[in-house]
Amino acid sequence: MQTERPNVLTIAGFDPSGGAGLLADCKTFEQHEVYGFGVATAWTVQTDDRFLNIHWLSAEQIIEQLQPLMNKYVVSACKIGIIDSLDTLVDVIAFLKENSPEVQIVWDPVLKASAGYDFHAVETFHDLDAVLASLTLVTPNYNELQQLQSITGEALVKNDQAVYCPVLLKGGHRPDAQGTDTLYEPAGQTIIEPGVEKVFPKHGSGCVLSAAITARLAQGATVAAACRSAKQYVETFLNSNQSLLGYHTSC
Repeated sequence: MQTERPNVLTIAGFDPSGGAGLLADCKTFEQHEVYGFGVATAWTVQTDDRFLNIHWLSAEQIIEQLQPLMNKYVVSACKIGIIDSLDTLVDVIAFLKENSPEVQIVWDPVLKASAGYDFHAVETFHDLDAVLASLTLVTPNYNELQQLQSITGEALVKNDQAVYCPVLLKGGHRPDAQGTDTLYEPAGQTIIEPGVEKVFPKHGSGCVLSAAITARLAQGATVAAACRSAKQYVETFLNSNQSLLGYHTSC
C-alpha cells in the first residue's frame, strides 16, 4: 500500500511554455513523489527564449488562492518564485506562517528573466532582513546575491556563514567556480561540486532546482541533503536534451 505523500506548494508565475515557474515546479514535484499545489503570482507572456510581458497579481489575489488550500490541507514546504514587491512577499509569508507555523519556505529570488527582462526596480525590495530571517533557504545565483546584498546594505554571508538564513549560491553564473554550488548555513559552508562535466542550458533551471529542494525538505531531508539531491536532479534535467526546454524524469 502506497504511503500518503507530503503536500508542497509553489507560489510562482505562470509561464505558458511550461519551462519555468508554476508549471515547471509542479512537474518537478510530481517526479519527486510529493503532491504539488500551485498558486499564481503573475501571468507572463513568454516562450523559452523571449520574455514579452508580465501581469502581476496582488497580495490579496495570491492570498485568495492560498486560503482554501491552507484551510483544508497540511502543507509541509513551500517554494516562492517571482513576486511583484517586498510588501507582497511580506504579506504572503505572514499568511503562510499564520496558517502553518512549521511550514518550510524556500525563496528563489528571481529578479531577472534569463531572456533579459528585469522584474523589479531595486528600490521595491527594501528592509529584507526580517523577510530573510523567516525563511528556510534562499537560492540566489551570483548576480542575484550581489543585488540582494546591495539592497540589505550588508552581506548575506560573512566568514563563510549565513547571516539571516541558509543561502544556496547557485553556480550557473559564478565567475569563480562555474557549476559549483555553495550552501552557507550558520554553522559554515558546504561545497556542492557538479556531477557532470557538461550540461545544456535550460529555461527555468533555477525554478526546477528550488522546487526539487522544496520537495526533499517536505520528505524530511536536511537543507544540505536536499540541495545535493536537487543538484543531481537538475543535472539530469539539463542533459535531457539539447533544447532550452528540458524533460523531467523520475528521481
